[in-house]
Amino acid sequence: MTSTRRSSSVRLHVLAATVALALTNVSGWGQEEAAAPAPRNQTFVKLTNNANAVIAEPAASDPARNRIVFLTVHPEHANMFNSWIARELARRGYRTMMMNYYGPEQTYDEFLAPMAAAIKHLRSLPGAAKVVLIGGSTGGAEESFYQDVAENGAQVCQAPEVVYPCHGKDLDNLPKADAMIMLDINAGAPLRTIAVDPAVDSQHPRERDPALDMFDPRNGFDPKTQGATYSPHFARKYLAAQGARGNKLIDEALARLARIEKGEGDYKDDEPFVVPGSSRMENGARLDLADRRFMARTHAPHPLLKTDGTIVTQVVPSVMPLLPGNAAGIDTLERTTQNLTVRHFLSFYALRTTSEYAVTENDVKGIVWHSTANSAPGNVEGVRVPTLIMAGTCYGHMVMNEIVFDHSAAQDKEFIAVEGGNHTLQPCKPEYGDTAKRAFDYLEGWLKKPGRL
Repeated sequence: MTSTRRSSSVRLHVLAATVALALTNVSGWGQEEAAAPAPRNQTFVKLTNNANAVIAEPAASDPARNRIVFLTVHPEHANMFNSWIARELARRGYRTMMMNYYGPEQTYDEFLAPMAAAIKHLRSLPGAAKVVLIGGSTGGAEESFYQDVAENGAQVCQAPEVVYPCHGKDLDNLPKADAMIMLDINAGAPLRTIAVDPAVDSQHPRERDPALDMFDPRNGFDPKTQGATYSPHFARKYLAAQGARGNKLIDEALARLARIEKGEGDYKDDEPFVVPGSSRMENGARLDLADRRFMARTHAPHPLLKTDGTIVTQVVPSVMPLLPGNAAGIDTLERTTQNLTVRHFLSFYALRTTSEYAVTENDVKGIVWHSTANSAPGNVEGVRVPTLIMAGTCYGHMVMNEIVFDHSAAQDKEFIAVEGGNHTLQPCKPEYGDTAKRAFDYLEGWLKKPGRL
């Protein structure tokens, strides 16, 4: 009831911490790129009416390396033409296609045709024998979706558990890639699911339920440090409400879609769908960003690429710090609300949870991983090509990347954590040294394993 809620004017000081907990957005995703020299040669390629690409090539051609070509993509209309991934690969003598998509991004299957065209073009390059999908951030979910459909056909995105089945044409017989590499990926819809704020009422977004407010000091949050120590009772109550609100949003969107398709909607094709208490960026109401006991380590031993270049196998702890606060933008649409459409929400973010939904110290449970195309853990259940997953220990994706590894159907798969690496595998502190070099040196060794490619 409204009488039990506080006004937002009282809450803004505490809620400023959501910005402090923001990891990075798409525009800041490649801030470390400036330090890397651009590849010597870049070739523009027209792929489809709504997609084009640039092929980055090293200064000198190496026939042994020319046989392996890479494709990197990213949704959300990100500009990939200055990709940090392509620069690192060019340093080592490899060619990489950086694809930009300019379509509406109404539904997730729009990405399939441009990526198919990209792979066909890469296979036509002189000396090219193997195509590797290589993705960072949300590009990992997009590429894993493509490979899942390419290996298994349209049936995988039309299965009964998929909330919004794919409807595009020519989804079968897509050209397959030969391997897939994921670099500290954002798993897609799962990261939005664990960031939905259950304290927010969609009809009254500036009013918050104090019993479910993770930014309320009475629930364990400290506005000064912007960290938190939540009780097990609060966490259980919070996560149950978070999962329930996520499912309710899906049901509301499906009901509106049904009216649209009957001709009873406000528009004949789609409608705006606003989600207060959520964000397209990697902040939002995530317990793990305030209380570092959540998603604090892997649940199984894995190789850890140490600062001194050695590799040890162990349960890997996260070293991600709490970030400094900044109140700017906390009361803006960009920081607190997703402005979507019904179809876009259902296709990109409609990830179902079950009664077992929970975020723990080393796992996320109770998610129907394959209920949306934008879910790397669900997509890799159908991907069987050799797969390498690398995660930085100084960023908030490591546990989710381990979950992707667990779900992968590939017989030849590896997960390795990079000590001190951030979202672009750069060092989060100077003492970690050249984490990117160590990561890509390891990546190249993985590529060269006899029999893999």
